[in-house]
Amino acid sequence: MASMASRAAAVTITNAALDKPSHGSSGNLSQRSFVGLRAGLVLGQKKENLSLSFKVEPTSRISMAVAVDVSKFESVTMAPPDPILGVSEAFKADSSPLKLNLGVGAYRTEELQPYVLDVVKKAEKLMLESGEFKEYLPIEGLAAFNKATAELLLGADNPVIKQGRIATVQGLSGTGSLRLGAAFIQRYLPGVKVLISSPTWGNHKNILNDSGVPWSEYRYFDPTTVGLDFSGMIEDIKNATDGSIILLHGCAHNPTGIDPTAEQWGTIADVIEEKSHLPFFDVAYQGFASGSLDNDASSVRQFVARGLELFVAQSYSKNLGLYAERIGAINAVVSSSDVANRF
Repeated sequence: MASMASRAAAVTITNAALDKPSHGSSGNLSQRSFVGLRAGLVLGQKKENLSLSFKVEPTSRISMAVAVDVSKFESVTMAPPDPILGVSEAFKADSSPLKLNLGVGAYRTEELQPYVLDVVKKAEKLMLESGEFKEYLPIEGLAAFNKATAELLLGADNPVIKQGRIATVQGLSGTGSLRLGAAFIQRYLPGVKVLISSPTWGNHKNILNDSGVPWSEYRYFDPTTVGLDFSGMIEDIKNATDGSIILLHGCAHNPTGIDPTAEQWGTIADVIEEKSHLPFFDVAYQGFASGSLDNDASSVRQFVARGLELFVAQSYSKNLGLYAERIGAINAVVSSSDVANRF
């Protein structure tokens, strides 16, 4: 049976009792065939699905061919459980009437039911009434959406938009947009390290790792003050290799909720410009920090006003509650319209 560790094995079993037919039998048991029998066989501690073929020979020997089903994906391991979704599962299992779900951030009614914003309902109604087609979109996505999302980010009258110095590509929410940005970095800026805040949103590390982009951390949260470690942040950005990419949270830093002041953003921009770093903003909560879409985009707009080139990933899962639609974009603000047209 040791040969069963391979894909297939042949086993012969001798049974002397078959030499003589039992009372009432036809006497031709040795001529019967049993084909295609499915069975489960325990090999050590592992159970395999086996395909067995039996044939009873006249010599009272049973020949059994064993084909072992071995998946080409045996090396695939189970992914670890998502800690945030685990909180949601614990919430569902809790019988307390006072329970509150602190897992996935999502709009809810007072009865803890999913809530769809009125503005989203109005937009959906307009879309249905317009009778839009379901044709393929261009590679960069829906043009009307790309225009609107860039204007929401920078302001409709921003000179960068008028000069055509922004390239926008529709993405699968913030995660997909960040992945597009990381893939771009890996292809066109190979070897350049991305600095991320400590702590940061957990998927930042996963996205960079899966894209083959090296990363390290800069100080951000100060546990002694439960605030921003601004001096540590600035020191780490200064000490980074010139031309590094600095991943910044545009507003409502995840997971701390601590944002730099307008003055501090100015200092961060000074250091980034001095070191020729490339800022990469993750804007997932525009409108959540201050209640104003314009105020929450002020960090990005301040950098753009200085003439800095940068990336910005946007998500509408949170601020518009479009979790299932996976709506987002990756933007590149560059030095000229000629460069933008090549994105």
